[in-house]
Amino acid sequence: MTVAVILLAGFNEPPFYYYVEEGRRLNWSTEEAAEYLGLSAQLVSALDAWDDEYQDTLDREYPPDSAFPTPEAYRHWIESGKALAARVKNESSTVSSVDYQADGSIASGTCVF
Repeated sequence: MTVAVILLAGFNEPPFYYYVEEGRRLNWSTEEAAEYLGLSAQLVSALDAWDDEYQDTLDREYPPDSAFPTPEAYRHWIESGKALAARVKNESSTVSSVDYQADGSIASGTCVF
């Protein structure tokens, strides 16, 4: 059985989305995804750091002001996530594809590994 994965950061949400049974899509923490998809501890650590970097941008006093400190930091975060998405696809024999969407700024289906 293979799994089509979506990697998408959201505030206070884990970054993995995939079906575990027909018609049921859930989001999964990196630890849960690691166990189900067979990901290495090194990749999980890198994914956690990537997600933490995004979570740290949340402005809890006024969420619409949430942002990376610079446009360059934001672009770097997007590119880091893209590299991690490719690693997920390459590392797991269970994963059929990874649809990388960053923080929703990349349209569904436009960056697939």
